[in-house]
Amino acid sequence: MKAQQQHQRYIAAGGLTLLVALAVVIGSVDSTTYTYFRVCFGVLLFMICVGQLKVAVDLYKHRNNLLLQLFQPDSLSLFVAAGAIASIASLLFAFSEYDATCALRQPIILTSITFMGNILIGRAWRIGSIIGSTTTFAASASGDEMDVLGMSRLKVMNALSTLSQLGRYVGSCGREKIGSNSGIRRAITFADSNFVVVVLLIPQLVLQIVNLSVPSVRMGSVEILEGERHYTCESRAGPYVLMVGIVLAAIPFGISLLINVKSKGVPDKFRELDGIAASMTSSLWMLLATLPTVGMIGQTQPNARAYLLAASVLSFVLPLSYNIALTRLQNVTMSTGHARDDAKSKEKPPIQRQSSMQTLSDLSSSQRQSKRTSQILKAAEETAVMGKMFGTMGSTLKAVAMNRDILTLFKVEGDDYSWEAGFTLSEIYSLGDKSLEVVVKTLIGSSKLWQRIFFSNPDNEEAKRRCVKCCMDALDIFDRAPAKKQLSDRSIIYPGYSLMSIIAKTMTYVPPNNMSREAFELSLGENFVKETHYQQYHHCRALAFQADIMRKQGRYKDALSVIDVLKTIYDIQLHSKVLMKEYVSDHCTEIVAASTFWLHHYGRNEEALRLCDHVIYTMLPEMRQLNL
Repeated sequence: MKAQQQHQRYIAAGGLTLLVALAVVIGSVDSTTYTYFRVCFGVLLFMICVGQLKVAVDLYKHRNNLLLQLFQPDSLSLFVAAGAIASIASLLFAFSEYDATCALRQPIILTSITFMGNILIGRAWRIGSIIGSTTTFAASASGDEMDVLGMSRLKVMNALSTLSQLGRYVGSCGREKIGSNSGIRRAITFADSNFVVVVLLIPQLVLQIVNLSVPSVRMGSVEILEGERHYTCESRAGPYVLMVGIVLAAIPFGISLLINVKSKGVPDKFRELDGIAASMTSSLWMLLATLPTVGMIGQTQPNARAYLLAASVLSFVLPLSYNIALTRLQNVTMSTGHARDDAKSKEKPPIQRQSSMQTLSDLSSSQRQSKRTSQILKAAEETAVMGKMFGTMGSTLKAVAMNRDILTLFKVEGDDYSWEAGFTLSEIYSLGDKSLEVVVKTLIGSSKLWQRIFFSNPDNEEAKRRCVKCCMDALDIFDRAPAKKQLSDRSIIYPGYSLMSIIAKTMTYVPPNNMSREAFELSLGENFVKETHYQQYHHCRALAFQADIMRKQGRYKDALSVIDVLKTIYDIQLHSKVLMKEYVSDHCTEIVAASTFWLHHYGRNEEALRLCDHVIYTMLPEMRQLNL
């Protein structure tokens, strides 16, 4: 990071030197050679504009790339296109003798820059709303200052969400009420983001419309030296309209910095604080050179003045286009290139592969394995973040694809992971403790995603089959892998047991190893209870699961014995909230309430009534407190 910042400083210093040198050269040329200057200046700006438009087109072409979709390529394409408009509009600084160019340059440039800032706001608001809840955005890392910053961010996010809801209300002609789809964690479409961007653009649009339509405010051409063909653009209202326009253009970038400040729940790679701050820093250094120079040369050197004013605009637009958009595009193309290189390396004959690995021959086997494992875990972590975001956005199939990419990383032979084949026994034995944790979590997460797909379309047998297979594979791999003995926290497998209990209730499936369904489910319950023996609230969930299985098989007496054990451990005030957080529902309270029917079935009515009173007067009030 420090090397990158130093590199940017060198680029900025070189740009400043070149800028001053070009300004001196242009200023020394005869001021009457307008044609040569305008042609050269126009060609330069045209090339810059074409480069920006190419980036915008490439972003749009790669919009279906999974790595790029999370960065909202459509918005990025519009962002760079707006920068291209501002860049080419800078050519109007060289035509100060025309009223039309004087009148148009300010509205076009300021509106384009404001639009860029608004897109930054819209993208940050959308991605933050998708990932983090309202409380997440309000949370601060530490200290009172961060608390104030978090509250400010929260207010801005809520205001933007209100604007989006207003857009939905207007777009549905009043059918969708404001607040009906409220909450920061909700589906936010590209149209919602665009509506926010356009609404935030209205103040600048109104100002520029007034600027163009009112003659006393509109900029016009004024000849400052009669007969010398020296013109400048002035307004009878003075510089006040221009100053207000600049302030309106700067405000969105300030807001975008605020909502991009580090907040819990939003990964760093999806925040653009560093890119925006680096762009503004580069622009500030450039403006410190250009604006004083413009003031010193005055109106006597129109060519140099036009060049410096255009450079001031470009110093703001180009760093933003590079740091925000081009870097995202480069990451995608580099990833694609690496993927092609990997594919080619797999096709190499053994001799070529041996020569390509010669650089690693000096490393010991353990060092190579450790380096490879750390690289795999890092790649898996980044892919998991993107997969989680796709799942939160409702792009379930894309989230499944990302999970498959994660599992492919742990295939020893380099083959793609297959949902049907899974992992071989040798691959399971080769997993380290951290790799085992990633694989198990990914399989359980994949099972939940396939379950979501099946519930949305019950005729999708493939989704049902893969849902069951992923969950069973997670349980089987955890049971077989030697690395599980090295795990300090074995709770990674608990959601798998809980999910399998839901699958057992809602789906038909074939148990593994030719086991009967009853025997398989009993073994699940026993293993869940055994695994959670030393973790109290997880153990409560496991006992509830075991009692439910026994109830399902008609073994009510055994189930009641398990409930008696559960009641000695379970404390609703202590455990219910954490169970809700971990397992979505408090199954312990549910199974205790259901056991009243089993007591009644055996004629133990007094016990049943006492338990009913306990559920109604002790448990249910706590459940209401948790909004259940």
